[in-house]
Amino acid sequence: MARRDTSHVDSAANVGRRLAAARQRAGLTQRALAFPGCSPGYIARIEAGDRVPSLQLIRELARRLEVTESFLATGRAPEPSFESEFVRAEAALRLGHLDAAGEELERLVDAAASAPDRARALGGLGRVTYARGEPRGAIDLLEEARALAPEAVKAAAADALGRAYSDVGEHEQAIALFSQQLACAEKDEDALEILRFSVLLANAYIDNSEFERATTLLAATIEGYGAECEPLTQAQLLWSQSRLHALRGNPEAATSYARRALAAIEVTDNSYYRALAFRLLAFVEIDAGEAGAALEHVQAGKALLAEGGIDGGEQTRFDLEEARALVGLGRLEEGASLALGAAGALRDGHPLDLGRSFAEAARAFDEAGDTAHARELYELAAQILDQQPSRYLAEVSLRLGDLLEREGDADAAFAAYKRAAGLRAELEARSPLRFETGRESP
Repeated sequence: MARRDTSHVDSAANVGRRLAAARQRAGLTQRALAFPGCSPGYIARIEAGDRVPSLQLIRELARRLEVTESFLATGRAPEPSFESEFVRAEAALRLGHLDAAGEELERLVDAAASAPDRARALGGLGRVTYARGEPRGAIDLLEEARALAPEAVKAAAADALGRAYSDVGEHEQAIALFSQQLACAEKDEDALEILRFSVLLANAYIDNSEFERATTLLAATIEGYGAECEPLTQAQLLWSQSRLHALRGNPEAATSYARRALAAIEVTDNSYYRALAFRLLAFVEIDAGEAGAALEHVQAGKALLAEGGIDGGEQTRFDLEEARALVGLGRLEEGASLALGAAGALRDGHPLDLGRSFAEAARAFDEAGDTAHARELYELAAQILDQQPSRYLAEVSLRLGDLLEREGDADAAFAAYKRAAGLRAELEARSPLRFETGRESP
């Protein structure tokens, strides 16, 4: 008689030991484990190493004992699937464990057996890179993923890509991407994604100084979904309105919306978004002349970042707001040092943040009496901010004009004042803001 094939197991004795151990861990007797075709006596002989169960029998025993057939047969765990490893990397990314997520995703990029899998891994790696504060690198990875398999790049990757474009000042790219994603969400009638990309698109409009379009979109989103959205989304809607008012030079309304955003998010346990809410509140409190309160908000936000173990580029943005608060409190040397450090870290970042960093350092030098360094930094800030005219460019032009007038350079001062006035007139000509009730402020 031909011998039964035993190539599917390492040895009869080892299979028996593993079966007995798994059965005992499950709290089952041999009789309780038995089933038609596998009697208690046969199970006893397998455990004694006297019988080699067939592959089909191993599969059923494994199912009943809630172990893998690979474990029963050979003692080895099965090779993890791409999907299971990708899910593990995604979980690490959501928890802010960027190094662990990055290492896993880099390995998955190399190990991917198909274009869609490689695109998903590249998309995840792009999100990690963005979270590390490297928007240029994130754009390269995420665009490579889109080119490889567009259908495999999901909403989270599109979210990060659009934000990265905004962070480097390429607002038209961000607007086009978010508009496309919003259209897809509307076609699918996916309310959560409609909310997500409506808020992102509104912020891209704000970044591009398209205030009327931002106002219209936010009003429609609030009317259609505002009453039903959960606290985090409610907070995002509120701080979008706060940013819009801040950039329009309405600090009282901006502060009110920022405080409401913080109140909405305080009910969640999301340290990252709570920290962002404190940074936004610091931003608008400084505009309102409340440097002391702003510094307290910055410190609270930084504590939340540290508590959540969150790394990446967000720390630099907190440093910028802290520098603004310190200069406002007269702590000029500390403020200048922090502002210049932020500028160094923001070289590849958003022109608005980079320009504001140099402008704040210039202000500190100016108030300290070092007008030579102040003039150099004001001119550098103006050159950077000129990529996208804003109220900050108007403020820099005004401060530069004041410095030039004090130095006796009347012609250059007049040119700077004229530029500031023109920018302010342009900004004032933009449409008024209307939200929930059609009023200009909350």
